[in-house]
Amino acid sequence: MRWIYLSPHFDDAVLSCGGMIWEQVHAGETVENWTVCAGHPPAGDLPEFAAHKHAEWKVGRRVGMARRKEDSQANRCVGAEPRWWSLPDCIYRRLPDGEPLISENDDLWLPVHPGEVRLVAKIRAWLKRGLRPDDCLVVPFGLGNHVDHRLVRAAAEGLRRTLYYYPDYPYVQRSGLWQPRGFADEEMYTRPLSEQALGAWQMGVAAYGSQISDLFGSHDGMLAQLREYWKRGGGSFLWMV
Repeated sequence: MRWIYLSPHFDDAVLSCGGMIWEQVHAGETVENWTVCAGHPPAGDLPEFAAHKHAEWKVGRRVGMARRKEDSQANRCVGAEPRWWSLPDCIYRRLPDGEPLISENDDLWLPVHPGEVRLVAKIRAWLKRGLRPDDCLVVPFGLGNHVDHRLVRAAAEGLRRTLYYYPDYPYVQRSGLWQPRGFADEEMYTRPLSEQALGAWQMGVAAYGSQISDLFGSHDGMLAQLREYWKRGGGSFLWMV
């Protein structure tokens, strides 16, 4: 049996479940972290919004290699094996008419665009090729409504198999959904997280240096916010459907 975590972007699974992954690995279970939108930025001119994000991240044009290096380090911290797929992040993708999918920040939170419905089937086909019958598949719930999180969830839900959903962190902080509500015990998977697991989780998140300022303000802010989330029970449960 393997635990397969689907991460829309390089950091999502470690951000949301780093402590749980560490606990699973140290209990002798196999954990893989499959990042869907791990394709390199396209050659040529970037969409304006993507160029703006590159400037924020301060990683230069070779952002794909830089973020994969971050992801490798993060997964080492929590004990997962990373796997990267070829779909580019939504900020790089263009619609069939050539217009950027994302032109401003508000576009990140829209439903899956009709011009991208084909990608749901493409991701689902990748999953079918890579999954084994007894794999436990963990997918983003989609809190925050990020377009790539919606895309990945929609693809997984077409597989007709048991799915485990993780609350998307840090979006869960803004939703107020700290604890599982409305789910019966048999619809939950829980894993208490030790202080040691929290430490590994924090180190894993810290490895995504290009994202810390944008997500948390500072390294110290990340440590404090993640600890507070952990104290409230965050990162210790999955919804099972």
